[in-house]
Amino acid sequence: MSCPAVECSTTCGKHLSLSKIDNGRRAFLRGSLLTRRGRSSEVRRQQPLGPAPPWHRGLPLEKFCLDCAQPCVAACETNIIQLHPADHELAAIPYLDFGESGCTFCKACVTACPIEIQISEPVVNPRIGTAQLNRDTCIAWDDVICMSCHGRCDYQAISTEHQRRAQIDTDRCTGCGMCVGACPVDALSIG
Repeated sequence: MSCPAVECSTTCGKHLSLSKIDNGRRAFLRGSLLTRRGRSSEVRRQQPLGPAPPWHRGLPLEKFCLDCAQPCVAACETNIIQLHPADHELAAIPYLDFGESGCTFCKACVTACPIEIQISEPVVNPRIGTAQLNRDTCIAWDDVICMSCHGRCDYQAISTEHQRRAQIDTDRCTGCGMCVGACPVDALSIG
């Protein structure tokens, strides 16, 4: 496929589609893989920044979302649907960012999405993932009274045991992420 510009060749960097660029090779040639920091940055650039919106999981989003206007981002009531940045391997693909809030399972993203997504009615809240607690950074495990995550969990998936230390019930957890933003020391993540 040739570029419509008169002075352009098919290999111009400006008009070449991103799917044809070997980003691993480009990182090597830039020298970013020579340092530990550069390698970890390159690994982060290739991994998803968060899970896909709940009813979009399992769909080939790289096929549907690249040429989409992403109405799911604007429709999200809690503003947790974000897009991977342009320099990321998954650029323009939506993900859930639990930094400030979590998913309320309102289905606004499904209503706004131009893809016809079939939702089976018995599934009220699909499982996004499971909350994971890092006991090394959790202040409750360091004998400080903190129940921030416990108070934010609408599904009673976080209980407090022995001296108010947080415990996660993986059977009850939907991975909504409400607890992640509530934690004052970033000890929770959705895996």
